[in-house]
Amino acid sequence: MQGMRDDFAGGAAPQWRVCLLLTEASCRRPWREVLAAAIAGGVDCVQVREKSMDGRALAARVREVIDLARPRGVPVVVNDRADVALACGADGVHVGQGDLAAEDVRRVAGDALLVGVSTHSVAEAEDAVAAGADLCGVGAMFASRTKPDVAPQGETYLRAYLARFAHVPHLAIGGIEPANVAQLAAAGCRGVAVSSVVCGAEDPGAVAHALRTGLGAVS
Repeated sequence: MQGMRDDFAGGAAPQWRVCLLLTEASCRRPWREVLAAAIAGGVDCVQVREKSMDGRALAARVREVIDLARPRGVPVVVNDRADVALACGADGVHVGQGDLAAEDVRRVAGDALLVGVSTHSVAEAEDAVAAGADLCGVGAMFASRTKPDVAPQGETYLRAYLARFAHVPHLAIGGIEPANVAQLAAAGCRGVAVSSVVCGAEDPGAVAHALRTGLGAVS
C-alpha cells in the first residue's frame, strides 16, 4: 500500500489545518459517515485513535480509513502504534509522553513515517524536537472531554511554543471548538486537532468547516 509520505517535500511535515482524531465510540453517526462528512468540511488529516482495539482490529480499521481518506488527498496517522502504521502503509504515527519515544519510533520506522508527539510544555517540546519529531501536539488549550485529567495550558503555552519552534508544525489540541478557535488563531495557531466536537456532531462537516473558517487565512 503506497503512502503519501513521499509527497512531503524534503521529508518535512506539512502544517495541517484541522486534524480529526477519529474514535468510533465518540461518533454520533456511523464512523464512515463522520469521516466522509468531516473531509468534505475541510479536515486535511485523520488520526485513527482507537485505544481499546487489539492490533489486528486496529490494522483493519486503519486500512479502511486509508482507503476512504487517501483518494481525497487526506493523509492518515495512527495513534500510538508505529508497528500498525508501518504495516498498513499509513503516513505517520502520533505518540504521547507515555508511549514509545520519538527516537525509538525512528529506530523502528526510519523516515517511513511522520512522527508527531504530544507536548504540554516547552521542555517536552524541546525533547520531542531533539528526538526527531516532525510535528508537535500542543495542549491542552482548554478543558477537554477526551482527556479530562490534562490541565489546560491555554494560549500561554501555545505562544511559548510558537516563539521557540516557529519552524516546527503544530496542532493545538484540547477542548477546541468553533466558538474558541478564532482566539487561538489570533495567538498564531495554524492548526488544530479535534475529536468529540466533530465526531459527536449531528453535522460533522459543518463543524469541520467552521473550525477551518475560524482559523482564518493562516499559512
